[in-house]
Amino acid sequence: MDPQATPRLPRSLVAWVAVCGALMLAAPAPPEPPAVAPDEDAIMQRTTDMVVRDARRWQQEHGDRWLPWDQAQGHLAIVIDDVGRELHLFEQLLALRYPLTFSVLPGSVYAAGVQLRLRDDQRRYREIMLHLPMEPGELAKMQEGLEAQERFLRAADTPQQRRAAVEDALARVPAAVGVNNHMGSALTRDPAAMAEVMEVLQPRGLYFLDSRTIGDTQAEAAARAAGVPTLARDVFLDHDPTEAAIEAALLDAARRSRERPVVVIAHPSVAVIEVLRRQLPRLYAEGVGVYPVSRLLAALGASVEDAADEHGVPTMD
Repeated sequence: MDPQATPRLPRSLVAWVAVCGALMLAAPAPPEPPAVAPDEDAIMQRTTDMVVRDARRWQQEHGDRWLPWDQAQGHLAIVIDDVGRELHLFEQLLALRYPLTFSVLPGSVYAAGVQLRLRDDQRRYREIMLHLPMEPGELAKMQEGLEAQERFLRAADTPQQRRAAVEDALARVPAAVGVNNHMGSALTRDPAAMAEVMEVLQPRGLYFLDSRTIGDTQAEAAARAAGVPTLARDVFLDHDPTEAAIEAALLDAARRSRERPVVVIAHPSVAVIEVLRRQLPRLYAEGVGVYPVSRLLAALGASVEDAADEHGVPTMD
């Protein structure tokens, strides 16, 4: 072999280089970069505007009608008692665009279902209370119809039995942030029994609304003594269940609410629904707002102890 001769490449290497060159020539050109990069800020702004617009439309068409506390000329809390025994009237009350407070009977057939329903729409908060059955003046009432499904706190119970009954009722209405008495014109007159109830409520941070089914009730005083936030009912909306009487009671409550916050109690009925449906928009337009019970407690603070002392108290077991 001539040492001055140019070395020859192996044929296989030459073939490989040729193939690679052909592939490079045949490969498509890389894509051109976009002339203008997407404006992410503009996209986010358009999305935000759309969400806000939809939320405002929903609020206008379906949302609650509420007034800022400081701008309202009157302040009402409307508590619906006996919730959980039926669904048709309950759904109509829930559909009202005002934040009513719903007090659930622990032994009622729909107690669990209505709590889930009340928590279903986070955009329309509805406060839940436990409607705690207590011994009425007429013992026979505890066995009448649907009342027989409830576990009543009784004067003859031991303190341990009463505490256990309260704890059992709270376990059945775990969404409750407060409690009011169902019936109770006998038991609420017993200071010791009421103190036992408050001993269960206080560590849980629950408030107590005295339904005032009897004039000499001790429930509110026991709550104050135990450090339980408390209010008392001012007006039974449907003490007389006729539509005309319900309307008169609501308008009277609204008038009082211009002087101080007022707590109203009503029960599910066609007449109550018709009056609320007709009058609440008018009251709203006049500056009377509807609020959860806890909002009244927060606004009134220590002054709540005198809230219900100035009016006559009809008995309603």
